[in-house]
Amino acid sequence: MKIIWTFTLLMIPGVVSSISVTGYSGGGVRIKCRYDEGYTAYIKYFCRGEWSVCTDQIKTEGKNKWVHSGRFSLYDDTRAAVFTVIIRDLSEQHSDIYYCGTERTGYDLYTEVNLKVSAGE
Repeated sequence: MKIIWTFTLLMIPGVVSSISVTGYSGGGVRIKCRYDEGYTAYIKYFCRGEWSVCTDQIKTEGKNKWVHSGRFSLYDDTRAAVFTVIIRDLSEQHSDIYYCGTERTGYDLYTEVNLKVSAGE
């Protein structure tokens, strides 16, 4: 059975944080991205690559409902001020830098996620 790691990220205005996440080939990871309660109405997203060229993998389409796009799922729980990203069917090629982001006027708020995918057990 593959292990799913859960990590909680804290997104605070003006603060950029970084975490490392490890998953296993063929498995999946669940990433919880926290944000300030003042940003519940804002669009949330999860993207891949360096920040200046980050490519959206998935983005919210509404609040308090799941959105699915390929191997990615995202749920924005506005009552808890957290959005959850699930990535399925991992392979070693998915090892990269990702970001949990909140769109806003000016600079977006984001947390860097360093995903490392190891060969299955």
